[in-house]
Amino acid sequence: MAGVKVSVTSDVEARLQGLVAGIEHPKPMFALMNEYLGKITRARFKTQTAPDGTPWQELSAKYKARKKKNKNRILTLNNYLGGTLRGVEDDQGLEFGTNRVYAAIHQLGGVIKKKTRRSEVYFRQRADGSVGNRFVKKNRSNFAQSVNVGEHTIKIPAREFLGTNDQQNQHLVKIATRFLKKASEK
Repeated sequence: MAGVKVSVTSDVEARLQGLVAGIEHPKPMFALMNEYLGKITRARFKTQTAPDGTPWQELSAKYKARKKKNKNRILTLNNYLGGTLRGVEDDQGLEFGTNRVYAAIHQLGGVIKKKTRRSEVYFRQRADGSVGNRFVKKNRSNFAQSVNVGEHTIKIPAREFLGTNDQQNQHLVKIATRFLKKASEK
């Protein structure tokens, strides 16, 4: 270099300092991203679709027949899974998801292996002494029977509810770009 010195104006210097501050302390940007991720993920529970837009696999007819509430809603019985979506952000990043232990098997799919076990089943005994052939809740029962439940597996299909698609990724980049632009204007 031939000793050329470039000086910047105080306005440029202030903008650069704002940009550096935005990069060093991006928690507010992650908070905006957290809000957006919550919005799009809650919407998936309404549309019952994966991030790429494919519909979640239907409930099995057997499960649908015994499901008491929200019969036509996939991944929704009492809305515990969809109702616990949260994000935690700080200056190091953002984590978004749920604290429900069963979320992983619904997100990724898998097989649950059930071991042989003994269980009590409850029935209603009629006045004539005959026992009905329908299970009832324990508090409505006047007859119980101990049974062996054999080993079996339950296959849970993947129903992806967390994640983003290309369009949503672009929106997250726009959030970052707007945040940094605004930081440089302070």
